[in-house]
Amino acid sequence: MNWLASVVLWLTYLLSLYFAIFFVLVFIDKKTFFDNEKNERGPLKLKKHPLISVLIPAYNEEKTVLGTLKSVLALDYPKNKLEVIVIDDGSTDQTKKVVENFIKDKKQVKLISHKNMGKAASMNKALKMAGGEFFACLDADSYVEEKTLKKMLKLYEQENDPDLVIVTPAMKVKKPKNILQKIQRIEYLVMIFAGRLTSHLDSLYVAPGPFSLYRTEVIKKLGGFDETSLTEDQEIAYRVQKNNYKIKQCFDGYVETESPGEFKGFYKQRRRWYKGGLGCVYRYRKMVLAKKYGDFGLIQMSKNVIGFLLAISGIGFAFYFLLWPFLKKIYNFSFISFDILPYIYNFDLNINFLNFDFRKGFIVLFLFGISILFFYYAHVNVNEKVKKFGIIPLIPYFFVYYLIKGFIFLLSIVELVVKKKQKW
Repeated sequence: MNWLASVVLWLTYLLSLYFAIFFVLVFIDKKTFFDNEKNERGPLKLKKHPLISVLIPAYNEEKTVLGTLKSVLALDYPKNKLEVIVIDDGSTDQTKKVVENFIKDKKQVKLISHKNMGKAASMNKALKMAGGEFFACLDADSYVEEKTLKKMLKLYEQENDPDLVIVTPAMKVKKPKNILQKIQRIEYLVMIFAGRLTSHLDSLYVAPGPFSLYRTEVIKKLGGFDETSLTEDQEIAYRVQKNNYKIKQCFDGYVETESPGEFKGFYKQRRRWYKGGLGCVYRYRKMVLAKKYGDFGLIQMSKNVIGFLLAISGIGFAFYFLLWPFLKKIYNFSFISFDILPYIYNFDLNINFLNFDFRKGFIVLFLFGISILFFYYAHVNVNEKVKKFGIIPLIPYFFVYYLIKGFIFLLSIVELVVKKKQKW
């Protein structure tokens, strides 16, 4: 390995180690608080019941929008304090008809329909109509649990802080069926746990589409959702942080979402996330290491930038150490007409990933141990068993999944460079 690759590899190791240890220390510091947080909240009795507007943007969601609506109307909250606005964003299926038939006898539900404008534009249109002191956005393929709204409002009451503008949910995958969905389920549980840690640093940088709860007046003052962003839920969180407002996670405010069950849908979703995320980091790059934004500028923004760089270097090294030697073997076999029988008899596994360096090997094992720790506590955090959906999804999750996501990330960068457009 040349000296430049060695330097990059060591930087990758050390930066990964730094952030891993940092969040372990945050977890140790907050663990006692986490264990008692539910007791500290007390009973779910609210001092008041403000009007809540629930915005449901929908584009070709005829199969799921009914379940989404039913989950909202089943919320444990006074029905006269709920207004629901469904936005049919130019659907070409039966979404509009399904909603119209369902809401005939439900006065608190309104339907607006227009030509396809995109999710952010749809929400901005509904936001102008929203009368609630708070509003929630709920994707039309997601389902909110009965007590979640009360838990989120209770957090607003507990904090008693007008600068707390967004409360985010704990988002799970709904009834995963195949291996891809089960892997995503694990990922989402880890993200809930990571979000809980980040929340206590006032460093959340995304307000998930499924049922984040906003202060209506402040979001209107900030100009609503950015209609040019591929990830409007992330961009609004960055903007809120830039204006020195706060975002907190409701650690047990559960909402379930339909995750992609096929690779094509998964690829499209992650490509949008990565391109939108890169756009947000670039747009708000001046917040990196800026002390006036507290831990968000010093830690989270730095982590976001470095995270993208680590993803690029990680995939590069995976190619260099694993894929490239394999391709070289295939190329060499072509000279002997792929007569590989002698090689099978004398097979010698020679993967040079750690370069047989004890120091690098120790760091990799240490990082893997931390990932196992976070994986375990992510399940404890939501009171779920590790083996709830079997052991088989764990293997690709730890050894293949992040490589696949890395390659999608690299392809997303290429699409940004060539300015390939992507729709919601």
